[in-house]
Amino acid sequence: LMQKVAQFSKYGGTAVASAIADYTVFSVLIFFDFGTLTAQMFARGTGGALSFFVNKYWSFEVKGTKSIKKESRRFLILYAMSYVISIAIVFVLTVYAEIAAYPAKIAADFICFLFNFVAMRSYVFGGGQGIRYALKKLFSHGTETP
Repeated sequence: LMQKVAQFSKYGGTAVASAIADYTVFSVLIFFDFGTLTAQMFARGTGGALSFFVNKYWSFEVKGTKSIKKESRRFLILYAMSYVISIAIVFVLTVYAEIAAYPAKIAADFICFLFNFVAMRSYVFGGGQGIRYALKKLFSHGTETP
């Protein structure tokens, strides 16, 4: 349990650093009238790159580069899913719910934050064999070995 709490704390710290990079890019692009969705797209890319490397080496303490290809591929799959979810939430909230850009972005980022932690811990950096393994590990609640 303590290891999970420590990982979640490090993941949270990484998320703050990624969010600072993300919001900086987002704000600069909004300031220069790039549009909300364009700003969100570039901002998520910046935050994602930072997130991968800091989470790999610090949050989840995966050392070396032996598995970096597999982790990169898994991270990109997760990131693509998260990216689509984020853009969709911002789109729905700004266009249909007529919520301002920043509150919509905060809502999207919070949902993606939780989703990504679970996916990174169990799939990207979990050392597992694939999605089936990750889902079994996620839903076993420690009662059985996946």
